[in-house]
Amino acid sequence: MTQIDNAAQAFELYKSLYHRYLQTDLSESDTRSKLIDAILIDVLGWEEGDIQREGHVESGYYDYRISVPGIHFIVEAKRQLKELTLPSHHKRATINTLLKGNSEVINQIRNYAIDEGIQYGIITNGYQFVVLKIFNNDGKPWKDNSCLIFQDVDTIESRFIEFFENLSKYSVVNNGGFKFDLPINNVEYKTILSTLIDRDKELIRNSLSGSITPLIDTVFGEIFSEEREDDKEFIKKCFVENEETKKNKDEIERLFGDYAPQLSQIIPAVNSSSIASQISEELNAEEINIKNSYPPKPIIIIGSKGAGKTSFINHLFKYKLEDKELENHFIVYIDFRKFFEGATNFEPEKIASEILESIYNKYETFEFHSLKVLKRIYFKEIKRNDDSIWLYDKTNNEEAYNTKLSSFLENEKKNSFSHLEALSKYIIRERRKRLVVIIDNADQFNDTIQEKLFIFSHSLTKATLCGSVISLREGYYYKWQNSPPFDAYESNVYHITAPNYMEILQKRIDFALEKAHLFETKIRGTNQKGIKYEFPSGYIVDFLSGLKHSLFSSANSELISFLNHTTYPNIREGLKVFKSFLTSGHTKVQEYILREQYKNEHNKLHSIIPTHEFIKSIALQNRHYYNSQISIIINVFVPPIDSTDHFIKLYVLKDLDEHIEQRSYTSKFMSSKTLSEKLNSLGYKINSIKSAISELLKQSLIDTDEQISDVEWKDLPNEFNLSLTAKGHYYLKELVNRFHYYDLILQDCPIFNSVEFDKLKTAFPLSNENGIRYLPDRKQCVTEFISYLQNMEQRQSNQVKTVYGNLMDTIGCMVHGEIEKMNGNTNKYYHNNTSAR
Repeated sequence: MTQIDNAAQAFELYKSLYHRYLQTDLSESDTRSKLIDAILIDVLGWEEGDIQREGHVESGYYDYRISVPGIHFIVEAKRQLKELTLPSHHKRATINTLLKGNSEVINQIRNYAIDEGIQYGIITNGYQFVVLKIFNNDGKPWKDNSCLIFQDVDTIESRFIEFFENLSKYSVVNNGGFKFDLPINNVEYKTILSTLIDRDKELIRNSLSGSITPLIDTVFGEIFSEEREDDKEFIKKCFVENEETKKNKDEIERLFGDYAPQLSQIIPAVNSSSIASQISEELNAEEINIKNSYPPKPIIIIGSKGAGKTSFINHLFKYKLEDKELENHFIVYIDFRKFFEGATNFEPEKIASEILESIYNKYETFEFHSLKVLKRIYFKEIKRNDDSIWLYDKTNNEEAYNTKLSSFLENEKKNSFSHLEALSKYIIRERRKRLVVIIDNADQFNDTIQEKLFIFSHSLTKATLCGSVISLREGYYYKWQNSPPFDAYESNVYHITAPNYMEILQKRIDFALEKAHLFETKIRGTNQKGIKYEFPSGYIVDFLSGLKHSLFSSANSELISFLNHTTYPNIREGLKVFKSFLTSGHTKVQEYILREQYKNEHNKLHSIIPTHEFIKSIALQNRHYYNSQISIIINVFVPPIDSTDHFIKLYVLKDLDEHIEQRSYTSKFMSSKTLSEKLNSLGYKINSIKSAISELLKQSLIDTDEQISDVEWKDLPNEFNLSLTAKGHYYLKELVNRFHYYDLILQDCPIFNSVEFDKLKTAFPLSNENGIRYLPDRKQCVTEFISYLQNMEQRQSNQVKTVYGNLMDTIGCMVHGEIEKMNGNTNKYYHNNTSAR
């Protein structure tokens, strides 16, 4: 049954209890113990651990204080026969109205609540209930607050769903507060994007992407892929090995580095060469002998999302470990995605079957599938049958004997796992070699699948005496490690640290430059002034060369900082971002080529790619307008659910940033409970706080010490620890202060003031067919948007402004400073740069 079904049954018992005591004059304490406890605990689902009874405060003793993380309220119990004066046909009334007949008890609970700093309270005598908000944070008179009223047991019964959805623990926790006082969801707002007829219209991709898409897809994609043969030249020149460095660590590495947790069972794989030796020693540690029943412990490769686990595993077993180091092993690699995507059940037989097929294909010359080998695999069983049930046919009827033998072998092969076990032991017994099974990419599936694969790898190792290597998400592993069944198994666990992103990018561009001369396609098109152009294929090299020098020029440290902060340690994401720049319809290939030509003729200096151009290209891709739902660039001013507050996410980032500054990296984590209760005390609803934190986690702007940012949470836990990520740090300290950021996000930011929206919409310049919007109108639009945010910030409560200050005043000064710079240097800075128009 559901929560509410159980509550309804419990309420029926409560009614019989109530009627039994109806004729008895219960004292206040009896009312609490016999009636109110029953309805709070049995019907509404509050637990003893949530309840504190008869607490002392300055103004006296309250009856109940009920608390869960971020939610607190006082319950004042009156004796059973002390009836509250309530309007008979109303569901709600203001406190001011109820004061006329209930002033003593209302003032009493208000005093308790103020002493405790708690906004909400419930007044009850066991059968009447009044739910009230006792004081406000927004300056509004407390007596004007609306109360929720239940006049008697019959009223509760007729309005039971409303009673449960407002007062039960299940509903209060999931709603983030009392439902009757939550903001109404249908707050009206508009976005500029929603008013644009051609909001989904796309640009034509830039001329370069169409010419060298195969090269871009390969060079800036996965270095290893099951979909194609390994490109040994590509791997040799582009794979970046980790090398531990201890000096000159910059801020991003010092504060936000991809560190292995300080756990004794985790081996940090920072130096590729030393780790290769360790893994080789582990696989060779046990003597390969059928009498030795102790195979190597399963090896688990963990690491953050996109850190390069697949690349590490492939490079290690295919290229790093010399043949002589693993000459006594048969290595089989399984991509878990290949046969599991779309499946709903974990099927060990299916995995075993895939392993067998891989063995047959990779080691075809050993003829493991042949009749000769099969007879050696099952020689004991065959001999046992030869001496018993097959003896007559073996001696007198060769055809019948062969039929039985074939039938036996066919039957043994039906169970793939059992046959894999037999084959593996044959390889050890007669080949003096050990099978090593690598199962990769399990980390891309949910926790249930990863858990089952973990157990399967141990079962496989124990049954077949093979070595096994699996990759798991670090978040899931850390979550499980001390819990059954994981604490029952011994494994060797390696944490893969992400390699240096800029080194990877530089090697990829260098490789692309080497291959670019193979493309003979000319680049044709029309520039943003309508002039047609045509470049020979050699200018692809010019473009990539200029791109390389621009990216790694000391003059372009701003762009390098953006790439490092917003993608590290997710190398896969970093390459995806750069690839999106190369293919974006807003990337002006022809202009970069012309800049290179101009450099060659006049000054030999490479022009840099402005950060605002790069961000525009990746944010919009091939669209004319910004949409935060699909863009790489995040709009931190989009309010969480049930809220009109544009700033709560900034407040979360600011709190976490200040926590780091005060305590340094060593204690950069802050309790989610502490953060939630701080915001809740300032008037934010718990569901809005949870929504903001959840969105920031999904956007990788914040992280947790449990490494669970890569774990799919349906609901946030009650308490966990949070920290700011490098990406969140960059947004807070840099991006939210820049003109080009607001130029994008204002396009789909909800505007809750119709007058302000009309100003924005009037100033907003539409995009032409080349994706260009008129610069003077863009500046005006950003000015109006900043003004709107400043006005919205002024509507915050005095408490919020006292704690966080006026962020938009500081931001506004910096953005207006950029606009003034643009106005004073239009020709030099923007006017001739058509991307900014």
